[in-house]
Amino acid sequence: MKLFRINDLRMLAERRQWPCVSLFLPTHRMGKDTRENPIRLRNAVGGAKDRLTETGYPKDRIAEMLEPANDLIASREFWLHQSSGLAVFIAPGFFEYYRVPLKLHDDVVVADHFAVGQLVPLFTKDGRFYVLAMSPKHIRFFEATRTGIQERVVPDMLKNIEDLRKYDVTEEYLQGHTIAPTPGAGGAGATLMLHRYGTISDKAQYKADVQRYVHAVAQKLDRFLAGDDAPLVLAAVEYEQTLYRQECTYQYLLDAGIEGNPDGLNEDQVHHAAWEIVEPYFARARRDSFGRFSDLLNTGKTLDGIEQILPAAAHGRVHALYLRTDVPVWGRFDPKTSAVEVHETPQEGDRDLLCLATIHVLQNKGIAYALQKEEMPTKKPYVAMFRY
Repeated sequence: MKLFRINDLRMLAERRQWPCVSLFLPTHRMGKDTRENPIRLRNAVGGAKDRLTETGYPKDRIAEMLEPANDLIASREFWLHQSSGLAVFIAPGFFEYYRVPLKLHDDVVVADHFAVGQLVPLFTKDGRFYVLAMSPKHIRFFEATRTGIQERVVPDMLKNIEDLRKYDVTEEYLQGHTIAPTPGAGGAGATLMLHRYGTISDKAQYKADVQRYVHAVAQKLDRFLAGDDAPLVLAAVEYEQTLYRQECTYQYLLDAGIEGNPDGLNEDQVHHAAWEIVEPYFARARRDSFGRFSDLLNTGKTLDGIEQILPAAAHGRVHALYLRTDVPVWGRFDPKTSAVEVHETPQEGDRDLLCLATIHVLQNKGIAYALQKEEMPTKKPYVAMFRY
């Protein structure tokens, strides 16, 4: 299952077409409650069908458009691998779904654009983090939030130290010697015999193999996370953590890690241990950001109106945006003239301007915080701070 990236969010937010159907539902990963998952999706698809019918959209086109979602409902394989939330986006000729480690609330939206507000917290500064659980026997990589965790596939990642045989393709990693062919085996030439990777009884060779293994894992994960800025927590024994930190170039690897062999930890245990490390990191970063905002308040370097925030965000001038995701701001934005038109209730052609501003901030390497009402640095539902 692929990561949901900021480019995916922007692709969805920028699509304008009638009709666009957005379905959100919480999902269970294990236990008897998993039986509710397909029922929730069936109800959501039924709700979308009813709303499309009410608009006068042709019944045959409704059936055609919703067919891929109905196929998911019937797929046993699909329901075997779930996260904390499922988001489904449907339009004529378009169908995408994303499993996310975020507790979504049930919602069905039919409009001329996709509703992506529930997914914005995945990209806020304290919204997402990663965990690498590494041992010679097992590699697991997780995407997580405060409310959920999901194992993800890293392309071409080794499964364990034995996989070095598949990836050691350069001559420096091949250790071998020639032996005479066994009589009767056929062929007169010498045979190349590769040494087996070191065992614990062969300490020097085992140490060298572990170093190569950690090097390969770090390289592959560094490439996969290139351009990301979510913190990464490492779970491994002390020696392997030391080696990994020497090899890793991902600048958001946290200094603290989960100590000990992680193989015996299930997903929930990994999540709990990682959150204990990440939560203070998030809290410190938030306090520092709030402190800078407070220092700049009333200096002309802060903004509290969407008419000012959105154009500034679109031009890359916003360093930090603080917002409540439960307060949509409906209207229209013309990027050519920077004109912003705000409506009290959504009108045809409107978009959630606050969501759009958030996407612009993130795309321009700014930061955003999705907050509760009591957590906001001012009484406003959204405020921003200019870059220095």
